[in-house]
Amino acid sequence: MISHKKTQDILPGKGHGIQSLQILALLILVISILGGCGKGLPDNIKKSAKALPNAIESAQKDIAKAQQRFTSFKNSKKFKPFAPYARKENWDQLFIKADQELERARTLNKDHLVPLLKKNKPEAASQVLAQIKRIRQVIQEVKQQISGFGKRLLRLKEAMDNTKDIHSKALAMGKKINLQVSNLKEGPVAKAKESFPDTTGKIDARFAPFLKIQQNVKARLDIINKEYQAHISKGNPDYAAFIDNADALSRDFKTLEQTQPAFKQDLNQLYESYTKILQDMKTKFYVTVKRESWNENSDYYDPRFVTFQRKVTPSVYEKLTESNQDTIAALSPGFNGLKFSNNIGDTWNKLKINPTEQWPSRNHNAASFWLENTKELYYHKYLKEKDGKTSETDWVQVNPSFYQQNLEFLGMAILSKPYGVFEQDRLAQATPPGLAYVGNSKYGEWKKDASGTSFWSWYGRYAFFSNLFFFPPSYFHYGSWNSWQNNYRYKKPYFGKTQNGNQKYGTRGSFVKRSPKYQSSTFSKTGGLKSQTASVRGGGTKLRGGGPKAKGK
Repeated sequence: MISHKKTQDILPGKGHGIQSLQILALLILVISILGGCGKGLPDNIKKSAKALPNAIESAQKDIAKAQQRFTSFKNSKKFKPFAPYARKENWDQLFIKADQELERARTLNKDHLVPLLKKNKPEAASQVLAQIKRIRQVIQEVKQQISGFGKRLLRLKEAMDNTKDIHSKALAMGKKINLQVSNLKEGPVAKAKESFPDTTGKIDARFAPFLKIQQNVKARLDIINKEYQAHISKGNPDYAAFIDNADALSRDFKTLEQTQPAFKQDLNQLYESYTKILQDMKTKFYVTVKRESWNENSDYYDPRFVTFQRKVTPSVYEKLTESNQDTIAALSPGFNGLKFSNNIGDTWNKLKINPTEQWPSRNHNAASFWLENTKELYYHKYLKEKDGKTSETDWVQVNPSFYQQNLEFLGMAILSKPYGVFEQDRLAQATPPGLAYVGNSKYGEWKKDASGTSFWSWYGRYAFFSNLFFFPPSYFHYGSWNSWQNNYRYKKPYFGKTQNGNQKYGTRGSFVKRSPKYQSSTFSKTGGLKSQTASVRGGGTKLRGGGPKAKGK
């Protein structure tokens, strides 16, 4: 801010009064510009905020018009049939409440929004938007109340004028609801409960909303019939109760129509069985090496760039990404042509890059190479079981995080959905293949061996679960299954334990280590089973910038 003293020092003497005033005006203009040069609230937010008072007043006018129409209607002979409902539902209070709500909107605007607008700070934008939203919501609710009142009047009039037609439609609607719910109960619901008795509780829980709708039909029709009889006998019918229950039946029928297909689809899920077993894993590694070449003897810098993408082995990828070199190789002028050197030893030869490939010009006599980019692609191969039939997939690309999450689950079922289980209850925690099916009478039964120990005996089409790793087959015993059922199911992966206390299933488990199938897997051949802790490499984070620091003379 410019002080008064400094202003006097700048201004000319008395002989230049007009000029002095012009300079002073200019200074005032500059000061005002400097004072307002900071960014304030966005224009669109300020525009929205400034429109709110008009929106409030517009809503106030709508309320006044609606109230005026209601007052006129209230003073007419046509109002007499509606008087009992006006008293019972307190229609007069509706307009009072609407005025109070709009007054609340004005208060919010005055006490909370306007102060923020005056500060005009960009960091207050979120607060301003929140206040705008609050005020708009109040206005919207008031409009909905007034609109709802108008619809209420029309619906009551409809009940009085078309009582017979509404009654007939309500009876038909109730009949449709009863028929559809009964068909569900006696058809797919009964069948599912018979097929999967262990799931009866969950089936009943999902079917309960439909039974509730059916139960409501009787209560609603009782009221509708009662008021209709009062209507035809010239009694004192409650048209509000009559129309409200008729409308409720319509809503219930609409809900039934909307939810019934999904419910049937859920029941159909009970008849599906599938397992996804992780059979193999692999990673593909790619590196991009970039070359920049130039003329070391030229005063004019005219570089050329070439990129080389190579698929590499895990060891080469690891050495490259862990290298601390800014450049991995270089070409420099020599007596007999270009002289090549590299900073990564034999790893360069494994890249199979011709240093002078796509060389741009004879004038270029120097170049540098660096690691420009890396890429890791992750793949799974699965053994899938569906309704007792098995199939193997080809390699399926998966994202790095999913690959990482499942590194310890080779040979395990990473997804299981037995018969009698809803899709949302499928098992996503890794388990030994088939364990999620044990105890389910659709797949086998408990038997006892010669020593009296209970084991799970598979039915023929599921016998493959017992010999996935080696022969002779292995079976689940009741003790291990019971431990999993109580302590692991839907909670955490289950690797089991051998008699020596070692891990039994999974990538580090004894079954995989003893299985010729998994020992000859791609994961094993690329060293996955040898490393103590498998992990996604993520080497790309160690990339360094490349290229020479000085080029040309």
